[in-house]
Amino acid sequence: MLASLLIAADTRELMATIAQIHPARLLLPILATMASYVAMARSYQGIAQAANVPFSFWEMFKITFVANSMNYVVATGGLSGFAVRLYFFTRRGVGAGTATSISLAQGFITNVSLLVFLVVGFGYLMTSESLSMSAQIASGLILALLFAITTLAIVLLFARDRRRRIIFTLAQLSDRFLHWALPRQKPARTRIWRFQRNLNRGIDFLLDRKQHMVEPTIWIVVDWLLTLAILYAAFICLDYRVPIGVLVIGFAVGLSLSFVSIIPGGLGLMEGSMAAVFTTLGVPFETAVVATLIFRIAFHAVPLVTSLFLFHGLFLEGRAHTEMPPE
Repeated sequence: MLASLLIAADTRELMATIAQIHPARLLLPILATMASYVAMARSYQGIAQAANVPFSFWEMFKITFVANSMNYVVATGGLSGFAVRLYFFTRRGVGAGTATSISLAQGFITNVSLLVFLVVGFGYLMTSESLSMSAQIASGLILALLFAITTLAIVLLFARDRRRRIIFTLAQLSDRFLHWALPRQKPARTRIWRFQRNLNRGIDFLLDRKQHMVEPTIWIVVDWLLTLAILYAAFICLDYRVPIGVLVIGFAVGLSLSFVSIIPGGLGLMEGSMAAVFTTLGVPFETAVVATLIFRIAFHAVPLVTSLFLFHGLFLEGRAHTEMPPE
């Protein structure tokens, strides 16, 4: 899919766009990526502290780095990173239930924040005069769907009496849909039931510690803003200024599709969707392609390579904690 994107671009224009890259400015998206991981690690650290589980920042930073990088290698909708994070948490003596609640609480806040980005992005897209009537209608339908999902997320937070039933129904529907659409990739039914039970526990964990969730939520929002800054910096590398509204919609669409893709990291799908949105909203196609590739390298490739150096030491530390005799 990535190859088809490059083939679709005009080779001469593509090479000319690549030649416009300012090498020194490539540090900007990389620095924004590092800052994004700092914010992400601080959010996990804050939620862990709310569960009375002390983690040093450096320790949480390494776990976050390695776990997130796994999501770019194995296409499981974020579950591979969740499993890696759970492994390292439990190796440090954290109970499996607590470790699961920490990850799910962080994931819930993160995904609700992404939903807000999507709603804002598609709301902007609907008002764009460059879209045809059919495209505006399609955007309106997607916006209505996203608004419904966001409303459902809010209901899950506050309708505690009905939450378990709602999550159970959603789990059943998900199982039937995956059996129909992706029978080979569909997880076992017991895993889906276990996830819906853990999700309910994670939301309870979050609500029982509302006063402790303010700071982690702020860090999660900062993390998303810094991730958006990575994409903006990618355009800066090409000396192209993209309007913030256009940036938000391209970012939100590309990231959301990469999460649900069965391809590791949404390779090709994320770049293609971002480039399509940017081009629809007036960005030159070749500029959009190169900028999204810079974003891919900074946001995915650099952390993946870095995590290879962190994983071995982190694994040894986990074994040391496991083998440590009880006091």
